[in-house]
Amino acid sequence: MAIFSVYVVNKAGGLIYQLDSYAPRAEAEKTFSYPLDLLLKLHDERVLVAFGQRDGIRGGLASVGHAVLAINGMDVNGKYTADGKEVLEYLGNPANYPVSIRFGRPRLTSNEKLMLASMFHSLFAIGSQLSPEQGSSGIEMLETDTFKLHCYQTLTGIKFVVLADPRQAGIDSLLRKIYEIYSDFALKNPFYSLEMPIRCELFDQNLKLALEVAEKAGTFGPGS
Repeated sequence: MAIFSVYVVNKAGGLIYQLDSYAPRAEAEKTFSYPLDLLLKLHDERVLVAFGQRDGIRGGLASVGHAVLAINGMDVNGKYTADGKEVLEYLGNPANYPVSIRFGRPRLTSNEKLMLASMFHSLFAIGSQLSPEQGSSGIEMLETDTFKLHCYQTLTGIKFVVLADPRQAGIDSLLRKIYEIYSDFALKNPFYSLEMPIRCELFDQNLKLALEVAEKAGTFGPGS
């Protein structure tokens, strides 16, 4: 089982916290010699495989093709490595070979995550308005063939969203545990301002621990 990611959305629809906790198994890392036998191109600020195929790595549209995720163990953010090297320029230099490249599904950018959080906030409101009865809780769960989206909204309008494997148990309890962690380590932090991005080390540490417990046990006690 796996928990893929956690989002915290404020009452205005702004993303104030996001954590990815799972590395997809679809990633592949290979060592290449020069010249690279895959055609790479920059698309939407990502370096994608535009043409070619090797050992399960394939090119195509952003939704089906692979993107460059790391070079020699150094993560790639957009078109740059974490240490500031321009990816296409680095891979175009024969002196940098042999080189190890990790490919995988294109990762969401920070702006895309902000946009999706806002869109879900609007969809949540639409779901409440469509209810034939008053007092609808809004969207609590969306299901696809590869993941389930679970949402818990507090009385103050903060939404806690968890994306998890469809078979993962105990998500309702996990959502309430995350709310408890938020109350203890964000709201009680004198340096934290309501509705603003959460940058609290203790919040991070306790959230990651809660995700580990949930993945292993699936519960947080009786009634989970």
